[in-house]
Amino acid sequence: MIDISRARLLHLKWLLQLELLLRQASIPDLKTHQACDLGLWLKQEGMRRYGQYPEMSFLEKRHKHFHETADLLVQFFQERHYVEAEVALNELKRDSQDLIFLLTMIEYRMVEKVNAADWP
Repeated sequence: MIDISRARLLHLKWLLQLELLLRQASIPDLKTHQACDLGLWLKQEGMRRYGQYPEMSFLEKRHKHFHETADLLVQFFQERHYVEAEVALNELKRDSQDLIFLLTMIEYRMVEKVNAADWP
């Protein structure tokens, strides 16, 4: 499985590939929020390892919303509603920042926990 840093990178890669495909006028076949790399990580490892952190439930919700927005973006693109597609892409980028922030906060909590254990 992937760790939190890798989850961030996979998410960013996915977003960049989506944007590139759309800019090249290709219609991507999007996976669901449960079938993408981050969704699989959340389901198989993330919740088990980090479920005690409140950010994890926010992460799940924001991740699902991210995919809903991505689906809407593709729909707008397919229907040639380019202004709406651009708005959806901008929302997707903001959602992405939220996901990255939440993953970073979880990682911070882990580091904080390890550092607290090192204190006498």
